[in-house]
Amino acid sequence: MQPKVAIIGANGFVGRHLVELLVRQGRPVLGVVRSDEGARVVREHGGTPFRVQDLHESGTKSLVPALQGCAGLVYTASVSAAAGAPDRTDPSGLVNVLGACRTAGVPKFVFLSGLGIAHYGMNPHCTNPYFLAKMAGEVALFRSELGVVVFRPSYIFGAGDEFLSPLIRRVASESVLEVPGTGDYRLQPVSVADTARAILAAIDASKPSSPRVIDLVGPEVLSYRALISKIASLVGRPVDLRERPVEEAMAEARATGYFGLRAHDLACLLCDEISDPAPVLALLGEPLETVDAMLKRTIAGVLASETGE
Repeated sequence: MQPKVAIIGANGFVGRHLVELLVRQGRPVLGVVRSDEGARVVREHGGTPFRVQDLHESGTKSLVPALQGCAGLVYTASVSAAAGAPDRTDPSGLVNVLGACRTAGVPKFVFLSGLGIAHYGMNPHCTNPYFLAKMAGEVALFRSELGVVVFRPSYIFGAGDEFLSPLIRRVASESVLEVPGTGDYRLQPVSVADTARAILAAIDASKPSSPRVIDLVGPEVLSYRALISKIASLVGRPVDLRERPVEEAMAEARATGYFGLRAHDLACLLCDEISDPAPVLALLGEPLETVDAMLKRTIAGVLASETGE
């Protein structure tokens, strides 16, 4: 039997897809979650749940025996991941998991960061607590002696995500869609299926174990405005765009949320961050899913869930 893989946040969007991929390949999965509901999700997807109430040092001590024999650990949760933590940029939760991995002899650690982190302090939309937390996590990892791979993803698309799926529902139901600013800021989405495959490739024992960073981006760049137009074309529903001043949209995001986006979510959208997909292609050794393919797959999933099919 192949060695197991542990996933912090296995009940989340990326975590669920990674569990499914590993199970399809016959690999055991330890899904680390905080709740009974999270444990149920992991079981439904074929993994073995492991409850940790929070990632304080006392909580992660119980992880050590469970992590014995793991080929690697994937960290998809928030950096602090401590219940009620006042400072979400505090990397103590991640540091505690690192310590458990070190004690258990886990050789690989994969962390999902964010594409905009490289321009923290330069791009105002990248200069926020979300990217600061990711930066703190990266620093903690690179101080460790484990084989670390940091992925800095653009938007990860797939049915059940928190960005594309709600946007599809809006396009399918509204004739006029409000966008913050001009909508000309760019995205470089990558599919959740390619994300899961890239994570698994990074854990592969045949890959280099030296610390490295990979911008996890898809093969195509498009503006937010162009993304909405593509969705509208695929769902067969024309939509008009109405611009909203960025400052007003951000104020609303801070106060009550902007169409479901929190302030840091909206900042990420406005980042206009793109990168070279060549490192991801080299890691996978095969083409990445196109934007049209991602959209068609996600639209089918969203519409199926709306109709109950």
